[in-house]
Amino acid sequence: MFWAEEAAHEAAEEGAHHSPIIVQLVNHYFGEAALRFELQYTKPKWDWFLGKFGSTAEGAFGPYTSENAIPWYTVMFFIACVLSVVIIWIFKGRLSSDEPGHGQQTLEVGVLAVRSMIEDIIGPCSSWFLT
Repeated sequence: MFWAEEAAHEAAEEGAHHSPIIVQLVNHYFGEAALRFELQYTKPKWDWFLGKFGSTAEGAFGPYTSENAIPWYTVMFFIACVLSVVIIWIFKGRLSSDEPGHGQQTLEVGVLAVRSMIEDIIGPCSSWFLT
């Protein structure tokens, strides 16, 4: 029990979480350009908007540095999109409406399940974009 308390205390002392290595690499190569763009275009607009509420962009989002210029969720979203396109491109030639294979049937059931979940959670009007 003592080791868990000590680990929690050490984590609290560090104060920040570490980003994945891929995010660090992306920020190493593209962070400076993204930071210049943010400082020139987005930071003044956020300062103007948040100034109406008595805050600043750095107060809301943290300090602007090249290490956090491109957030982890942006990098992960881009990777997920690229992987999805690659997987669809690989399986595109193997799809058949006459004789679907086991993988195609599983994929179709998965798509129908996701469509049903979206319809149940969001509502029936939301399924127009899935057809």
